[in-house]
Amino acid sequence: MFNQLLEFRNAKLLVQALTNKIHEIEYFQKTGQQYQCGNNEDFSIAGQQLLEFYFYDYMLLQGFPNNQSQFKKPSDIIQLRQRLINDKYLSEIAILLNIQNLLNIGNQKSLKNNPKVLSDCVKSIIGAHYYDKQNDLETLRDIIHPIVVQLLNKGEQITRTQWKYNPKSSFLEYLNSYKGELNINPKLTIEWKKDDSVLNQNKSLYLISLELNSTMKVQKVGVNKRETEQNVYLEALLQLRNYHTKNYQKQKKLNNKTEIQESQGESELSTSLDSTLNNQNLSYYSFTEKTLDRIQINFDQQFNLMLEQLANE
Repeated sequence: MFNQLLEFRNAKLLVQALTNKIHEIEYFQKTGQQYQCGNNEDFSIAGQQLLEFYFYDYMLLQGFPNNQSQFKKPSDIIQLRQRLINDKYLSEIAILLNIQNLLNIGNQKSLKNNPKVLSDCVKSIIGAHYYDKQNDLETLRDIIHPIVVQLLNKGEQITRTQWKYNPKSSFLEYLNSYKGELNINPKLTIEWKKDDSVLNQNKSLYLISLELNSTMKVQKVGVNKRETEQNVYLEALLQLRNYHTKNYQKQKKLNNKTEIQESQGESELSTSLDSTLNNQNLSYYSFTEKTLDRIQINFDQQFNLMLEQLANE
């Protein structure tokens, strides 16, 4: 099904597509000369773009999007494409082609089974075909569509809810919705690390960290970059909601306490005034005309003056 992926007119392009940058660097360090075939880094970038284009091309040829299917709008196809074109599924295609035994990786033999390295190699082969077939897009379509079909077969295992839900987007939407209420400034860092366990010795993994603030940080390790990153954002979203809820409840309690204190203060003042007036057996008190004419006083001043006169009687 994928054998034509390794059929090249120009064998040098295939060798370059199978050569990791590490091999080129080690070759130069040993010989002092440039590796003639070069590495597959640029081919990998081109292959990614071509694979995304032909994925959408295949779906259009199948009559999608349409209202009778689960792909009702272009964004549905794009979301599915983002789910399927990943290191895990592309590395499985690489293994079917036995690319791990053809890959030039220098002395880093353990990387021959690394999903990202194998995935990049598949994309590099696609990118190299563009030049080998002299920019013939029809021929390239015949080569790439079987890969798309394989990816879609994998996609059947993913429910519509799974491929449509994007934790990163949900996290950013929630953060923007309560921007004024949350003291959050997320910082994402992505690192490579080696798995030092006995079973997976020297296997490269992604270490992805998302710092929300000085007290909250989410960190996860995984083979697949996109899946690991989405898991980080999913946990971060849960922490953010919990943090927001606690802060809201805390502020609500504080506001209620303030209201109660103000209400108690008003009640005590009213009770004290009633008690003072009742003890004097007075039903009515009025200011003299002479006092009002002499100075212009507001209500508070009148009230204080009344209390002073009552206290002296």
